[in-house]
Amino acid sequence: MYKYLLIFIILVAPTPILHSSDDAISQFTYGFLKRINEYIDDENYEEAQRDLDIFVRRYFLNEQSYERSLINQLYGNFYAVQGKYEEAIPWFVKSLKFKKIPLVTGLQVRRNLAQCYFQNSNYLGTIKILEEYKAISIKRGLLFAPTDRVMLGISYFKDDKYEKAYINISEANQLSTTYKEDWLGYELSLAIQLKKYAEAIETAQLLIFVNPDKKEYWKQLSGLYYTQDADNESLAGLELAYEQNTLTNEKEYLDLSRYYLYKNLPQKAIKTIRYGIDTGIVSESKKNYELLADSYFILKDRAKGIQYLEESLQLESDPNTAFKIGRFAFEEEDWNTAFKYLQEAKKLKYNKNPGRLDILMGISLYELGNYQKSKIFFNNALEFDESKISAEGWLSYLDDLGS
Repeated sequence: MYKYLLIFIILVAPTPILHSSDDAISQFTYGFLKRINEYIDDENYEEAQRDLDIFVRRYFLNEQSYERSLINQLYGNFYAVQGKYEEAIPWFVKSLKFKKIPLVTGLQVRRNLAQCYFQNSNYLGTIKILEEYKAISIKRGLLFAPTDRVMLGISYFKDDKYEKAYINISEANQLSTTYKEDWLGYELSLAIQLKKYAEAIETAQLLIFVNPDKKEYWKQLSGLYYTQDADNESLAGLELAYEQNTLTNEKEYLDLSRYYLYKNLPQKAIKTIRYGIDTGIVSESKKNYELLADSYFILKDRAKGIQYLEESLQLESDPNTAFKIGRFAFEEEDWNTAFKYLQEAKKLKYNKNPGRLDILMGISLYELGNYQKSKIFFNNALEFDESKISAEGWLSYLDDLGS
């Protein structure tokens, strides 16, 4: 895993510098660091080890110099890319002892150190360093990345701190511009563990959209419906009553529909709900249309599922439903539909993560070739800490395009 992480050694541009200071390095040190990085990139670890050892013994004994801090960081990377996390840890710790370490460099060293602790199953160490990283990032208005939130969440889970684990992983999923199946899976498991059933249902719905072929997800969703809403009477008996046309109220129709979903019979669930609506026993409500949408998603009919979400939105304005439709369309790369419903969510004052909403709207417009208008939303996203860095990246990219 670690071999594929970038080596974030901050090298000052190779302009001639006759002496080192707190925030600069000499031409000599720059050349050395560059050569060692090349050895590591080429997996020539013997040469890298030899030069590192010689260089440190001869030139840099002062731990409170910027150059020594960079060399310590390089030592840590040297061991980490080889999977020698135990050996890497003390070097990253030493690097952080330099009191005037630049902000971005210090954050990256903390991230590398946290990854080593995590890979070494030292979850308390991971939590300590990532919480430091998170606090500094928030204070300085920098992004605490979704990947780091997931690592922090998993570490809290390993330490039996389920609520903190859920908060961090849920936030990671909210901040991510694409649905990640494994992250959603973590969130679902934690929501069930914490008996957050409403949240668990919503996450299971997303998982079914992302991967409708995985039976485990629709089983979990239908199980949540079944255990949350149905009583303990024999629901199987409702099927016989339905076939004999003796069901008399909405609850019976909905309980039977959820029972069919639980038994992996989405076609029967759809037929039951539709019949109940057609006969006027089941109301045409937002909640019931969303149940139909879930049934179609389980049936792998995304288009029909989105259609019923759209109808539920027409029945009752809801920013979360509008956002969900926009996100689904975004995942399908249907940029017009994505922008339409994301814009609707904005009009309805969607507030769960407004910065990410602006980013998604900006990307949708970019994909539609409307670069100038996309800048409006990327500029809006600059106002939110969680989306600022992503927005800056997009604006810089658009400027490079000459848009």
